[in-house]
Amino acid sequence: METKKVLELYQLDTKQCVIKYKFAKHIVEKYKLRIGQLIDAPDLKTIAQIQSLNLEKLKGNRKGQLSIRVDNQFRICFRETDGNTITVEILELTDYH
Repeated sequence: METKKVLELYQLDTKQCVIKYKFAKHIVEKYKLRIGQLIDAPDLKTIAQIQSLNLEKLKGNRKGQLSIRVDNQFRICFRETDGNTITVEILELTDYH
C-alpha cells in the first residue's frame, strides 16, 4: 500500500475512504482508531500493553516489521523508525485472510 493511501485512510472523511478505497465503513473507522492509538502512545511498550492490538513482530519476508490488529481480518503493518519514541512508518493495511 502506498504512503498516500495509508495517509488518506486516516485523514479523509470515513465516507470518502469507503467510496475511494472500497473498505467497509467499520474497517475504516477502526483503522482511524488504531492509528490514533499509535499516535497517542509514548512508546511500543505502551502499545504492547493494549491487549486488543495484538502487537506482533513479523517473520519471513516481513522480518523487521510489526503489526497491530484492526479486526480479525485486517492488520496494520508498520516499521519502527526510532526506539526512543513511537515514530513509525505505516506500510499497509492488509487482509490476513
